[in-house]
Amino acid sequence: MKHNLFGDPVLQGFREHLVVQGKSQNTITSYITSVTKYMVWFSTRYGKAPSQLFAENVAEYKEDLNRQTVSAATFNVRMAGLHTWNEYLVSEGIQSTIVIHKNDKKKIQQQYASPAIHTEQEVQRFIQSVLESQNKRDYTLVNLLAYTGLRISEALHLELHDVHLESRELVVRSGKGNKTRTVFLSDKLVRLIRDYMKQERGQYGLAHVSPYLFLSNRSQQLSRITAFKFFVKYSEGTGIHPPISPHDLRHFFCSNALEKGLNVHEVAAIAGHSNIHTTLMYTNPSRKKILEKINSL
Repeated sequence: MKHNLFGDPVLQGFREHLVVQGKSQNTITSYITSVTKYMVWFSTRYGKAPSQLFAENVAEYKEDLNRQTVSAATFNVRMAGLHTWNEYLVSEGIQSTIVIHKNDKKKIQQQYASPAIHTEQEVQRFIQSVLESQNKRDYTLVNLLAYTGLRISEALHLELHDVHLESRELVVRSGKGNKTRTVFLSDKLVRLIRDYMKQERGQYGLAHVSPYLFLSNRSQQLSRITAFKFFVKYSEGTGIHPPISPHDLRHFFCSNALEKGLNVHEVAAIAGHSNIHTTLMYTNPSRKKILEKINSL
């Protein structure tokens, strides 16, 4: 029996399968996008939806991606999504063979420079511009990211019962891989969160029904899109280039924490790194410092 893999029921089944597996929302979105892009490629090339995955078609798709000169990282994301999709099709009896393997990916040269690209002075200028906007929500959020290393998705999913100001800690329940961890708060962060909750949070229309710490006027939960927009706005106001993103503040935290005396294992635990080598990258010199040394040769 032939299946229409492009049909919504099959994709919806895959989505539900990923949820049951405990995949994060970002991973689910990435995998669904990867599968959809393959389907669009296939239907454009052959004028019909694929009935199953064939190794030859996947080889052709990989060649086409190479011709498009997509980055190795993007290539690997596409293959990871299709590999998981292939496993799902086999588990559902839609096909019997695995034609995409985990090693069907490109090797990526490990970068040497620290991922942190913004200096402490630039981050402080950025935070000051948010302070001068007099928006306590935005100011609390950017400080939280800069001084705990939370991912933006983790910060936006924080609920009130996750924040324990008396013990100066918060619980991150939506971490990468759905792992839970405890993050400690500085005196400054405790003060900022308490002031925001007392003086501003209640002014948002859905504050009385929302469980989330960070809200918007239109939703019970501040969205990633809104957060990214105000990051660009505040960056432009200070002339910082490239603009500071939420993830840049995570990079800043890791680099700054190591410079200020926390050890690699402590930073890895706070940031939720599953691999210590990720944290070790922040012990490397910045790209700017490497270029300065090269120019001095």
